[in-house]
Amino acid sequence: MINTYTVHQRTIEVDKLGTPINLWFFGDVHRDTESCDVDRWKWFLVRAKADPKDTTYFFGMGDYHDFASTREKKQILASLHENTIEDFNHLATKKNRAFMLEAGFMRGRVLGLIEGNHHWAFSNGTTTTHDLCERLETEYLGWLCHYTLSFKFKDRGTTRAAVHFVLCHGRAGGKTFGITINQVGDLKQIFPVADVYCQAHDHQRGAWPVSVLVPTNGAGKHALKQKRQFLCRSGSFKKAYLPGKSTYEVGRLLRPSDLGALKLVINFHRDCKDGKDRLITDIEARI
Repeated sequence: MINTYTVHQRTIEVDKLGTPINLWFFGDVHRDTESCDVDRWKWFLVRAKADPKDTTYFFGMGDYHDFASTREKKQILASLHENTIEDFNHLATKKNRAFMLEAGFMRGRVLGLIEGNHHWAFSNGTTTTHDLCERLETEYLGWLCHYTLSFKFKDRGTTRAAVHFVLCHGRAGGKTFGITINQVGDLKQIFPVADVYCQAHDHQRGAWPVSVLVPTNGAGKHALKQKRQFLCRSGSFKKAYLPGKSTYEVGRLLRPSDLGALKLVINFHRDCKDGKDRLITDIEARI
């Protein structure tokens, strides 16, 4: 549902410190459109399936289909007969079943699905994204989510580490590269100390590292610690410029997107100095 905010937390057990965790962000698939780059989508699935199953997870960032925009849904629900709306319900679930034939291997390893602006709304208040969550055995994250991923290391007793994510489908994009980054940066005004900020919607793909200074206190000493953060766009699988076809991107003269998904590799290492034993978070972006 549009503008819904949620908070979620999950703990992942890792066999030993130093084991990398693969985390894929995919969204704006628009799988049911002619402009979906099916070959690139299937190549992403091949790559994701090839990663180690017990250390690979996924976030869905919205717009898995192109069923109806927010404005179109209002017009449809206001003008159609109940039986016709029921036909739309069956069509929407049919598309999710087809989606699962391709993405079913993710079941149980999807950390959650963000809601986009292209989905079908059922009469009971749920959407096709809720339905897809049930099929993938995962949580519905709403349109904006603060997600804490905790890691428990089996070889380190009670030692834990956490990575904080702020995920949002996003709003209308723009024509410049700066707008793509700055709109993600707006999330930092609300959640200033997360590790990863990720938006979808404008179909761009990338990860930009930034750093902030965070005050810390320990052993009676005040210090400033540099914290690395990532501003991310999760990409798309929708082609923009098809000869002889009318598309949204052509109408607004938007730049074509670098299609595909975003992958982050998360790891941790020990930092032993000044008599302290710390866990340091390492995040690497792969585009």
